[in-house]
Amino acid sequence: MNEPSESPQQPPIRDARDARDSGGENPTVRFDATVHPGGTNRDLLGVADLDLDRIPDPEGDVRVVVTAEECRRLLESGYEVRLHAQVPVRPLPAELVEQDDSVRAWLEERVQGIERSGGV
Repeated sequence: MNEPSESPQQPPIRDARDARDSGGENPTVRFDATVHPGGTNRDLLGVADLDLDRIPDPEGDVRVVVTAEECRRLLESGYEVRLHAQVPVRPLPAELVEQDDSVRAWLEERVQGIERSGGV
């Protein structure tokens, strides 16, 4: 019979470069999910090392938008993943994309009056 060790070993965090979707796979759906420490009591700060798309969570949880492959990586790394909803993958609506000129004007308005060193 297996006896628990004094301090459970945490599985290594997978490197983000090795864990990206490969083979030209283009997922058509992603998932709104929250990440939890899991059975190994994994530190949630490690989720930042996995290069996932984080979104704000009103309750302070670690919330991500992930593919099935990214869910697999999280599970293999010792985390618990709770899926909340499907998020279809589609292009961003054109009305949500700002043009360069309007972004420059917005930025210039915000930095007006700030002293610049060595620049225009």
